[in-house]
This record gives sequence, C-alpha cells and structure tokens, in this order.
Amino acid sequence: MKISLSSVNREYVVQYFATISGAFAILSSGINLGWTSPFLPKLLASNSTIPTTNNEGSWCAIAPLIGAPPGAIIAAILVDKIGRKNTTLFMAPWVTFCFIGIAFSRTIWEIFGFRFIIGSVEGALYTVLPMYIGEISDPKIRGFLTATIAIAAITGTLFINVIGSMCNIFVSSLICSLIPLIHMIAFSLVPESPYYYIKKGNFEAAKKSLQTLRGKKDVDQEMDLLAQSVVRQERTSGQAGILDLLTISSNRRACCIFIMVCLTNKFSGKNPCMFYTETIFKEAGSSIDATISVIVYCSVELIAVTIATCFVVDRFGKRKLLITSAAGCGLSVFALSVYFFLKDFQVNTEYIFFLPITALVMYNIMFSIGLSFGMVTVLSELFPTNVKAKALCIADTFSVIMGSLVSKIFQISFDEIGSMSYPFLFFSICSFAGLIFIVKYMPETKGKTLEEIQQLLIGQEQCSSTEMSVRQMTYVNDSFN
Repeated sequence: MKISLSSVNREYVVQYFATISGAFAILSSGINLGWTSPFLPKLLASNSTIPTTNNEGSWCAIAPLIGAPPGAIIAAILVDKIGRKNTTLFMAPWVTFCFIGIAFSRTIWEIFGFRFIIGSVEGALYTVLPMYIGEISDPKIRGFLTATIAIAAITGTLFINVIGSMCNIFVSSLICSLIPLIHMIAFSLVPESPYYYIKKGNFEAAKKSLQTLRGKKDVDQEMDLLAQSVVRQERTSGQAGILDLLTISSNRRACCIFIMVCLTNKFSGKNPCMFYTETIFKEAGSSIDATISVIVYCSVELIAVTIATCFVVDRFGKRKLLITSAAGCGLSVFALSVYFFLKDFQVNTEYIFFLPITALVMYNIMFSIGLSFGMVTVLSELFPTNVKAKALCIADTFSVIMGSLVSKIFQISFDEIGSMSYPFLFFSICSFAGLIFIVKYMPETKGKTLEEIQQLLIGQEQCSSTEMSVRQMTYVNDSFN
C-alpha cells in the first residue's frame, strides 16, 4: 500500500507543481480584476487625491477586459513558436512594471493604462495556461488541475480586498509587484508541454518531458498515444487556419459549447458583482460594513472553489456541476433583484437586511462550483492541437468583450435607472437561458483523454491505440528512429 501511494505521489507531484506555479501568474490577474472593489470608492470620493468621475471609474473597472484581446493575439502567435512555457514566462516582467507604475500614478488614465497592460497579460495567460495545463495533465486529475486557475484568480481578488482595506494604492501596488517575480522563478523550473515538442517533431524532448511530468521512465505507451493524437490532429487539417474552427464539424461544435458556457458565465453577472461588490453592499443599505462584506464574499468563493475542485469536479464531472451552478446563480441574482425591487417601492426591508450578502454569497458558491472554471475547462479540453492556439485567442477575446459589455450594461442601467433591480433580473433570465443550453448540449468529459474527447466531438466511438491507422503508426515510429 505504501509503495502504491508513493508511486501515485511521484506520478503527480511535478504536474501539481507545474500547474500551481503556472496558475500563480493568475494571482496578478485576480488582483487586477478585483482592484476596483477596494479602491474605486476611494477614487470616487470627494476627498480623493486622484479625482475620478463615475464614467471614468467605469472605464477603469473594465480596463483589464479591454486589454485582454491584444494579449490573446500575441500569445496565439508566440505559443506555437517559442512554446507554452516561454510564452508564460515572457509575461511576468510586464506585470511587475505595471504594478510599480500604478503605485506612482497621478491620474485615473495612468491607472487605466497600466491596468490595460496587465489585462493584456491576462489575455495571454488565459490563452496559453489552459492549453499548457490540459496538455501536461493526467486525465484522472485534469479536472482539478485546470480548475486551479479559478482558485488563483479568486485568491488574487481576495488578496487585494484584504490589503486594500489596510493599505493605500501606493503600498498595495508595490506589494503586488512582487508576485509575478515569484511566479517567474517557480515556473522556470517546470518542463515544457510534450505536445509542443511533438508538434515540432522533437520526440526525444517530448519523451523526457513526459517522463518528468509522470515521475517515471516507462512512458512509452502514453508517448505513442500522444504522438498518434497530435499526428492525427495535425494531418487532418495540416496548417489549420481560423476558418477551420467553423468548417470542421468537431471544431464548430466545440466553439458552440464554449460560446454557450461563456455567455452563461458572463451574463450571470459575475463581473459586475466583482467590480462593484462594495458599491452593491452600500446601495443595499446593509448594516454590515461594506469592506468586511467584500472580504467575506471573496473568502466564501475561495473556499467553495477549493472544495469543488479538490473533492467534487473529478468525482461528479463538469457537466453536472455546470448545470447546478447555472441554476443556483439564476436563483441567487433573482433574490437580489427582488430585494432591490422591494427597496425601490419603499417596502420595509429591515427584516431582510441579510438578504444582499446572503444572496451574493450564495451566488459566489454556486458560481464557484461550476461556471468559475467551466470556460477554462472547455478551452483546455475541447479543441485539437492544430487549432488550439487560434481557438483560445478568439475565445479569450470573445470572453472579455462579453465581460466588458455586461459591465457597461450594469453601470449604464444603474446610472440611468438608479436601481439595481433590473440588471439583476436580466442576469437571472440569462442564467436560466444558459442552463437550458447546458442541459441540452454540454458533453461530459470526466476521465477522458484529450484524444477521446476529440473522438466524442467528431461523433465516433472512443478509440483505443489499436484503432489508429497503420499509416499514422508508421509515421510516428519512423519519427522515433
């Protein structure tokens, strides 16, 4: 029994380290996204040292989302040229520079610019990291490993809310500038993805990478399967272009599934809840301190995501969790809508003062167990090697456009109508609409290899190594010799 346990530890330890050190970069993204929650109210205050209007504040809030598409495009170009690992490492110094820049900023537009650049890095990271983690992971733990990105993002948001409640912009920004440096040191120690080496025809390096990741020398069988998988995907479409995402049925189905999950994620109201958490609590008139409410809100989300990823996702599968998550989010934001409708009509809400924080916490829990990592999972699993970089670039761009859109919808509707009831009702309707699509179209990928998932999308039976064509086997074997 001890030998078996030791074997399992050796098999997974490098995968865990590589994933955690990679996801550590996402801490900075979580910090950047959650930055407005503690600091935007201070910037909007009458005694602010950096005078800011509501409109300027809203643009500052969505700066990371606007910046993401350029970063995603850069990563899509680099990831197949210099590799998944080097592309990730290339991003770290930029984040350090930008946090130092925020510390010394004197206008809101300077802060906007630096947050825009960090957003570009985030776009790059969300293009390359799901690809890297999906490619290095054993199918038995891939669900957990891909979900660590969500854990890191939430940890970053919680971190900035905690230090933001104690420190000013200058001190907190200097502290945050150290995080990318820690990531860079740790991630420089991990191996490159074996898929990248196979794609480049370097089978020997791919085998060494796989041996390091699996913690054992005997990886010939898995190496053969990986090589066959990459060769099949590369030879199916050759040098794939963007149009292959639409013209090939399996890619088209993967795109539709991603769009469905992405729209449900964004239009459930996550970004407005994150950007304007403290504002929501103040508008609700809660007797609980707004800053404490935000910290509780983020802490619950972190705990929920951690529990879901460690004990639930690889046991129950992602499809069931997405269904539960979408339904729970719909009910939670509907409860918020009801509360603000009652408040609008001057109904006494003294006896339900707890409802805003309760509904938001429940929303966070429900979002965390499925929708929080649903997009990353789809991106890391559903697209074949030959179009993965392009697919992740376009997907990340689409995601941030939708995030920006829903955030501006929230800000404009709140400013024009003066009530949060209608935006939350809209989010509730969107959540339930997404639930219907997920139930109907989302496949279950639990326990399947990336190649088996491709066969599922193609519409064939799951194939084993004996079902591969002799032509592909000959090609791979010749490459080793």
